[in-house]
Amino acid sequence: MPYDLTRHPFAPAARRLTLAARTVLATAGDAAAGHAFVRVRLAEAQPGELAGFIAPGGGDHVRVEVVEGADRTETVVAHSVEEGWIDLDILVHASVGSASGVIGPWAAEAPIGSPVLMHGPKGSVVLTGAPGEVVLAGDDSALPAVRRYLGMLGPSITGHLLLETVFDPAALGLVPPPGLRVSILRPDPSAPSAVLAEALSALPPPADPLERFVFACGEQSLVAPARAALATWGIDVERAVVKGYWRR
Repeated sequence: MPYDLTRHPFAPAARRLTLAARTVLATAGDAAAGHAFVRVRLAEAQPGELAGFIAPGGGDHVRVEVVEGADRTETVVAHSVEEGWIDLDILVHASVGSASGVIGPWAAEAPIGSPVLMHGPKGSVVLTGAPGEVVLAGDDSALPAVRRYLGMLGPSITGHLLLETVFDPAALGLVPPPGLRVSILRPDPSAPSAVLAEALSALPPPADPLERFVFACGEQSLVAPARAALATWGIDVERAVVKGYWRR
């Protein structure tokens, strides 16, 4: 049956948490230029901090502030209000200086028990129904959301999975079902998301535009070609998730 995509706004919320645990999920590249995905578990600083927290959508995200005035948006991986924790998978850049940011080094090195201020989610995009096919396209920044969508959509989905990454998806727990045609695209450091945009634009049109669900997120430059592909396929932008997760 056709799917529905509904957007729900949430009231602003700020929650005080602490770093409870970290796990290195995967690394890519050499020690000098490599990257890593680190899963951090944030726990309530005081009981009840996560009261009312919900994140029902595949790409729901929160803002994490580990230094006053410096924060980053991260996708919710899993959470338990009853047990008082939330998991985030954070991409850690090996480079030093401004390229490494604040949250990456913090996720990799901060002492257990370090304080965190978490804001949001501001809202949720909830997918209901069963798309006839899906197109999931993302770079490293979108891998946590892609994995969550795969879990929500189930093992019988068909369509295309386009990933611009140097990571082994399986090492990140990203196991596509057999009905998805998978393309692993080597990133161009000088033009992030460019090969992803090219692969997305080259996909065949859907048999029924109302049955194709599209999630396409990466560097900001992906947004325009992704929207152009939606227009070519006859898919309303409001029935898709297209975002620039970061800007070069």
